[in-house]
Amino acid sequence: MTYLFKDPGDATVGTVLAFIDAAVARSGTVAGVPAVDLPLLTQTAKCRPRRGGEGAGCFLFSNAGGQRIVCGFFERILACVALLVLSPLLFAVAFMIVLFDGFPVLFRQERYGMDGRPFTLFKFRTMLRHSEMLQEKLQQKLGENGRLFKLERDPRVTRLGGFLRRTFLDELPQLVNVVRGEMRWVGPRPLPASDDGHYVRPYHALRLKGLPGITGLWQVSGRNARSFDEMCLLDYYYLCNRSAALDALILWRTLCLVFKQTTLKSEA
Repeated sequence: MTYLFKDPGDATVGTVLAFIDAAVARSGTVAGVPAVDLPLLTQTAKCRPRRGGEGAGCFLFSNAGGQRIVCGFFERILACVALLVLSPLLFAVAFMIVLFDGFPVLFRQERYGMDGRPFTLFKFRTMLRHSEMLQEKLQQKLGENGRLFKLERDPRVTRLGGFLRRTFLDELPQLVNVVRGEMRWVGPRPLPASDDGHYVRPYHALRLKGLPGITGLWQVSGRNARSFDEMCLLDYYYLCNRSAALDALILWRTLCLVFKQTTLKSEA
C-alpha cells in the first residue's frame, strides 16, 4: 500500500520529510510524493519518478532502515584495488603536503555513520594545524542557519589544500574507511559532532539509516547550496532507492563534477 502525499499549498521540504517519517518510519507503509512537489529531485538531482503501476508519477520512499545496508565484500575488494592502483598518487600528495605544509599528512576526525555510530574518518590535511579550534569563532561569525558549516573561502584552508579540495583528492584516504567496512563508495556524508545541532527534527535521523559514503546524491546535487532538510531528503531518497545503476550514475556525476571544477579553475 502506498500512502500519497497531498500538498496543503505551502508544503516545504521539511513538511515532505515529516510526512515520509510518519508514513514510513512509524507506520511501515510506502510513502509516495508526487514529482511536482519535489523539484529538488526532478530538477536539481535529475531523478525520475515511478513510471507505472501504483504510485506512478511519484517518488517512493520505503523503510530503508529495514534493509540494514552494509558495505559488501565486492566494494571492499574494489577499494583495496583502488588503493593499490592509486598508491603513487597518494604518496605524491602526501609528499606535497609535507613539503608545503609540514606534518601531519592525514586529518583524522570522529564522524557519525549508520544509526549515529562514531568512527574515525581519514582525509588528507587541507587546513592549517589546529583548524578545529578556529571553527567555533568562524561558525558564529559566518555560519548560515539551516546549512552545514561550509565556507566557499575558508581562511583556514592552505593553498595546496584548496587544490586538493577542488579535485576531491583530499577524500581518497576514505578508501581505507571503505576497506574497514565503515563507509561505502556511495552514501550519505558522515557529519562531525560540530554539526549535531542540525538534527532538530525526528525526520532528520532518516539519513542515518544506512552506511555513509565517500560521495553521494547530495554532493552531485548542489552540495553546499542545499539546506539541511534538502540534504536529508536527498540522502533518504538514495537509501530507499539504492541500486548498482544509481551508484554508478552518482560516481560518474562525481567524476564529471571534479573535471568541471578543475577545468573552470584552470581557465580562471
